[in-house]
Amino acid sequence: MPPESSASVHILGAGPAGLAAAYTLTKKQQKVTIIERDRRVGGLAKSINYQGFILDYGPHRFFTKLKPVLELWHEVLGSEQVTIDRLTRIYYREKYFRYPIRSREVMISLGMAETLRILWSYLQTKLFPNDNPQNFAEWVTAKFGQRLFEIFFEGYTEKLWGIKCSEISTEWASQRIRGLSLSGAIRKALLGSGGGAKNMIDQFQFPRLGSGQLYDRIEANLRDHDQTVMLGAEVVKLHHNGVKVTYIVTRDRESGIETEYECDRIISSIPITILLQQMEPPPPPRVIEAARSLIFRNTILVYLFIDQLDLFPDNWLYINDPAVLVGRVTNFANWSPEMLPTNANQTPICCEYWCNFNDPIWQESEASLIDRATQELRQIKLIQNDQLNNQLNNQVTDGFVMRLPRTYPVYTGNYKEALATIQNYLDRFANLQLIGRYGAFKYNNQDHSLLMGILAAENVINPNKHNLWSVNSDSEYQEAANET
Repeated sequence: MPPESSASVHILGAGPAGLAAAYTLTKKQQKVTIIERDRRVGGLAKSINYQGFILDYGPHRFFTKLKPVLELWHEVLGSEQVTIDRLTRIYYREKYFRYPIRSREVMISLGMAETLRILWSYLQTKLFPNDNPQNFAEWVTAKFGQRLFEIFFEGYTEKLWGIKCSEISTEWASQRIRGLSLSGAIRKALLGSGGGAKNMIDQFQFPRLGSGQLYDRIEANLRDHDQTVMLGAEVVKLHHNGVKVTYIVTRDRESGIETEYECDRIISSIPITILLQQMEPPPPPRVIEAARSLIFRNTILVYLFIDQLDLFPDNWLYINDPAVLVGRVTNFANWSPEMLPTNANQTPICCEYWCNFNDPIWQESEASLIDRATQELRQIKLIQNDQLNNQLNNQVTDGFVMRLPRTYPVYTGNYKEALATIQNYLDRFANLQLIGRYGAFKYNNQDHSLLMGILAAENVINPNKHNLWSVNSDSEYQEAANET
């Protein structure tokens, strides 16, 4: 059967990047068809409804300096935004440190001797500078000193990526710490360096009904404009003639029915490694080999419901302790109050674990993961035992688990060379654009993925206007905007 003919721009994936592209194209009166394998839109930023609670896939704070993204947020959400007071802390050595770090708090908690070690190690970086760091460990040490690196970076970073900091590319550091972030906060507090950054704000805007509300409203807008949104469908083949993708094959995940669609233009946010596997004819062996070398890290989200209110005041916590596997803990009771059911008497918590496919924890049962998360929260004293009566306080009354594959692109080994090989191959296809964390193998924040979608849509109208590979790598696209 011949492929169905369509003049639509086909968008593969309905996460932040794909939906931003679809929304922007809709404003330009362009026809779009979105193909999403899940039954819900939003990707990693979707929200879950569970027994009256609205829960996100971890913390998704809404803050950006990118003007096009701000405009999209305000257009779509309007008055559906609330202002959240931010409190984030770092757990280290059985103590909690406010983030951004406060110098007085550090000195009191770590002691004057440790504070002097931090200052001395920082001074050494100025006396003996490393102007050509070769990895993340060297980059952070060169910028902030060995001791600061060991205290506030090494443990958490290695937990996140599952490899030594000396094996992580400097590019990840320059992308994620470029705007100061955690390291800048510490440096500013301890060493008196100036300058604010996007991670430093004390408040942030947030959708009233969770991060997924933004993407649900975009989906509603698309349907109101008679755009096609195919949910529960996955792309299984991309046929091409060497310079253009000619048609795609989709499969309904429930019925198994496959359908072919002619393609004029494609914007893809599906994992770049999977995209290459679906191409027909297949890419050259060197491209396939390059794709096999790219590594994604997985996330496990363990949601716990604890029968106590006001459990702890933070929006989320960073757990910088190698004695436990949990890396980040989010308390949804401290986000929008409308994410909780009326008269809620429980606190919903999300514990994040990061792993590879072959790690034992990826195969653990739901019951085992819930028990692990519960015990680790007790170990770091977020929930406590009654030592006098030998009874458990803060009982966990319910829980469930979400396993999210390929959530973080890992910047290690020869990934740059591999990605360059893939880019050189895919750039020959004039009607194909890659966007998003998955699609472009970029460790994007939510706002960077939204920006890539917006710029990809503009490229449809004005071809080659933007170099999408430069987003989150090039200051050209870091356009500041004032939040009002």
